[in-house]
Amino acid sequence: MRSTKLFGALAEALAADTKSANGWSRTARQIINGFAEIEILDRSMTLAAKIFTSVLPVIIAGSIFTYWDLAARAINDQLGFNTKIFSRVGAFATTDPTFAAFGVLGLLMVAISGTSFAKALARIYGKIWNVPSIGLRDAWRWLIVLLTVALSAVLIGAIRELTGVRYVGVPLAVAGELVIWMIVWTLSPFLLTMGQLSGRVLWATGVLTASSLTLVRAAGRLVLPRITETAYVRFGLLGPVFTSISWLFVLSIVIVGAASITRALAFDETRLGRYLRGPVAGD
Repeated sequence: MRSTKLFGALAEALAADTKSANGWSRTARQIINGFAEIEILDRSMTLAAKIFTSVLPVIIAGSIFTYWDLAARAINDQLGFNTKIFSRVGAFATTDPTFAAFGVLGLLMVAISGTSFAKALARIYGKIWNVPSIGLRDAWRWLIVLLTVALSAVLIGAIRELTGVRYVGVPLAVAGELVIWMIVWTLSPFLLTMGQLSGRVLWATGVLTASSLTLVRAAGRLVLPRITETAYVRFGLLGPVFTSISWLFVLSIVIVGAASITRALAFDETRLGRYLRGPVAGD
């Protein structure tokens, strides 16, 4: 932490609850307590809804500049959400002039109204790290986080095309995805906590979030297409929508959980915890 007062106050509060434990059992208890304090399920459901209503519209609206195929590829890759389904039923007509109009005007609207996702994420980080809320003077941070997350989804969707390269394609795609997520989930907490976290804590959050998302999404690529197609056959367009929201809930648990785990590790009295905290003033 850049502010030793922040570490001191929170560390004392955690120590009061974990005196009876020691070693990694104490760490595990702090992680569980952290999940309870942050109300991880409720926070994750809120974040998932914000992603669906804020981030996805940005990707769709921005497709006017990157062509719909790239946006569709991003949605397919992130959610197993086969946009060809909607083409078959006429839900999307990418050659329609109204679609292009939505891209220009919609991007401006969702870039402003869609910051609710970044606000929700900021409240989560604020709760975890006990940092003050962002005021209107720093509202630009919400916009940058929103656009960064949306752009990362598009970039990862494009990078997945590398899997077609013989022998090295899959490792390159996985490495590219990991690097992009690391940048996103290091930059986001930095912006949304207004730089009050140390570089070590930020990078730890980025690495843990990125590696967890990469693993979970690798599993999702195996099961989501089949689940989504089955949901569409049984329930029509509502099936893929509910499936996608459920999957976003899983991804949101990873995002919130990774930040909470990093906090527990940083405040623990293990070697890793002391490293993450960094040198304390006066040492």
